[in-house]
Amino acid sequence: MKFLVADDHELIRQGVKGLLRGLDPDAQFDEADTWETLAAAARPDANHDLAIVDLHMPGMEGAGSLEILLKANPALPVVVLSAEESPDEMRAVLAAGALGFVPKRQPASVMLKAIELVLSGGAYVPMEALSLLGTRDAAGAAAAGSSAGTEAGVAVATPVLETVPPAHQLQPHQRHLLENLSPRQQDIMRLVHRGWTNKMIARELGVAEGTVKVHLSVIFRALGVHNRSTAIAVINGWLEAGKTL
Repeated sequence: MKFLVADDHELIRQGVKGLLRGLDPDAQFDEADTWETLAAAARPDANHDLAIVDLHMPGMEGAGSLEILLKANPALPVVVLSAEESPDEMRAVLAAGALGFVPKRQPASVMLKAIELVLSGGAYVPMEALSLLGTRDAAGAAAAGSSAGTEAGVAVATPVLETVPPAHQLQPHQRHLLENLSPRQQDIMRLVHRGWTNKMIARELGVAEGTVKVHLSVIFRALGVHNRSTAIAVINGWLEAGKTL
């Protein structure tokens, strides 16, 4: 997987990279420490699976800069890190299109949970921000999952599904995931749909087999399935509904 880590403190960047290597030992990283370097690194053709962004780097103008970033690269999933926790800032960050907001005071386990949820097509929002969500954002959070849990004072929207539904009854979080697969995830799922093994997929895409496994585990978790066959059943339902993959 490929991540963009943006913070003006090297110690924080190294800590975030360490967490991400726990998800994928073969992860690749681009880094930024100012608004200028972030804007240059976050180009669409860089194909980042996720960006972790400090909202207050030199040159950043809060959520306004984040909105500019996401207008230039709307497919980029962003988790914001911030030492500020004002309700106004949380509201602005969510309205700008961030899929996660993690206060820097939270432990590493909370940040890791936020990253996992966003990678799986969910959203991660501080408990105190839930009441600030507008209609569009609340709908998006609901689409990310059908149940909510709490950890260290933070509310998390977690995709949960007990059985694979018929094609015409896909759950909102399943539709959300299938509509927002990253380019790499789309490539992997196309090949899974053809019956390719992880080793074959890795060779075809020029990535490590471990990277394929990480992507698949994220997709499986989001869909609420445990293996390739049930994931393919969901994908087949999506295709039968007239969508493309």
